[in-house]
This record gives sequence, C-alpha cells and structure tokens, in this order.
Amino acid sequence: MEARVVDDRGRGGRLLLPTPLLVAEAVASIPAGKVLTISQLREQLARRFRADSTCPLMTGMFATILAGVVVEDLGQHRKPRWPIWRLVRDDGTLHPKWPLGPLYRATLLRQEGVRLTHRNGHWAAMDTDQS
Repeated sequence: MEARVVDDRGRGGRLLLPTPLLVAEAVASIPAGKVLTISQLREQLARRFRADSTCPLMTGMFATILAGVVVEDLGQHRKPRWPIWRLVRDDGTLHPKWPLGPLYRATLLRQEGVRLTHRNGHWAAMDTDQS
C-alpha cells in the first residue's frame, strides 16, 4: 500500500490518502514531552505530500490500529513500537475509546512532563500547540 494524493471532489483540492506506515512514522517522530493533535498530524502529512489535506477517516482508523498494536506490545512486555499516547484529539483530550486507556496514557504523558488537566470527565493536554 502506498500513499496517494487524489482530487477531493467533496471539498476541492488535493487529498492525501495515508498508509498505516505513514501515520506510524509521523507518530514515532513526536518527541517525548510533546503532544500532537490529530489535525496537526494530518496537516504535517498533507504538507509533506504537497496536498491540501489528509483523509481524516483513514488517519483516525490507522491511529486506532496503532494504539491496539501498542497494547499488544505492552501485554507481551515489549517496548511500544510507537508513542501513540502523544497523539491527542483536536481539543487536547485523550481519546476515551482507544485500546490504550486514557488514564494509562495520561500517566505516560505526565512522566514525560506534559501538563494535563481533567476537563468534562476527560484527561486533556494543556498545551496542544507545543508540537
């Protein structure tokens, strides 16, 4: 599977269709102590491929799959392949339904020095523009 840029008929412009590996590489590049929103990740990928945007559905699905793989890694006492806990929703909250629980991700982020708050029942990074 290779990333492709196609015409976005719905909104116009050029749309990047990412691959799981492309999303994994982007997540792997998030430094410790920083977070990146899903939209920021999509913007980075779009710029890299000279597209106007990146498919939100594919990006979200692949990020969820990566979270599941990280859970398997941890379950088998292996080092996680990607720091998926550094990827947050656009409002800074930690996705409550990902395979890797939000409390666990919040603990990892706090250990890395990310400031968190508890807002509307969800853990949230306070500085999502720190990417």
